[in-house]
Amino acid sequence: MSTILSAISFVLMFLAAWPQASAAVSGPAGGILQIPSNRSLAHCITRCGDIDFSYPFGIGSGCFRQGFDLTCNHSTKHPKLFLGRSTVQVTNIDSSYGIVLTPIIFKLATRPGTNTYNMTWEAPAKGITLASYNTLFIAGCDFDVTLFKYGTGDMVGSCMSRCAGKKAPTGGHCNGIGCCLIQLPRDLAAFRAKLVSTNTTATQSDWLHPGIMALVSSDPDYYSYNTSDLFSSWTNDSMIDGAVLRVAIMDQQSCEGAQLKNESYACSNGSSCRNS
Repeated sequence: MSTILSAISFVLMFLAAWPQASAAVSGPAGGILQIPSNRSLAHCITRCGDIDFSYPFGIGSGCFRQGFDLTCNHSTKHPKLFLGRSTVQVTNIDSSYGIVLTPIIFKLATRPGTNTYNMTWEAPAKGITLASYNTLFIAGCDFDVTLFKYGTGDMVGSCMSRCAGKKAPTGGHCNGIGCCLIQLPRDLAAFRAKLVSTNTTATQSDWLHPGIMALVSSDPDYYSYNTSDLFSSWTNDSMIDGAVLRVAIMDQQSCEGAQLKNESYACSNGSSCRNS
């Protein structure tokens, strides 16, 4: 399974939000707002389990740009990395481009007589978005899916899956037979997917899998043509190629004001700043 991070060409983007607190040497929870020296970062942790990271991401006071803090959980057999104090797990990270890979998975147990189900996802903090080159895959039988921008009701995509009275296939293309997909049209800070069953008389035992499974992946071609891995992911989450999140710097009032502060201005050649 390919890793999307090796082919990423997007740049870290500086988003200046209005209004925001004025710049300072340090921010909430130990985040820093100036460009640090290598010496000042020498004591910082740069690895959690098998995941390496570097500034602006970091763990501990003085080791990360405000909004880029991480947590390494050592309570499991293999340490797990998370964004801040959220439950959003990080499975890969590219510090240079400000992007992280995270699993976004939904497993719905369907019930006879119930025809509407909802799946929601929200970014854990301001400045984090689900990148537009991700795709939502939904595996199961006889349902219509509508994807909305969460909180606004704006529809951003739809698809349908049919099984024609048969069990869901275990392979082949994700082409509307036991599986459908929605390409995200733009970056999203949150979404809601509404699933409407078109066969409310079926029981879970009628299908090959107990309900509906959905996931967001940054590798649309892989799952579009390899649905066997998509169905295998029902019981084995490690099979899933995660979604890409963008993490933007949002600690200044405006681009114009940020450019006047050389000690904290985060944009470099090849990156951009825009007012949000």
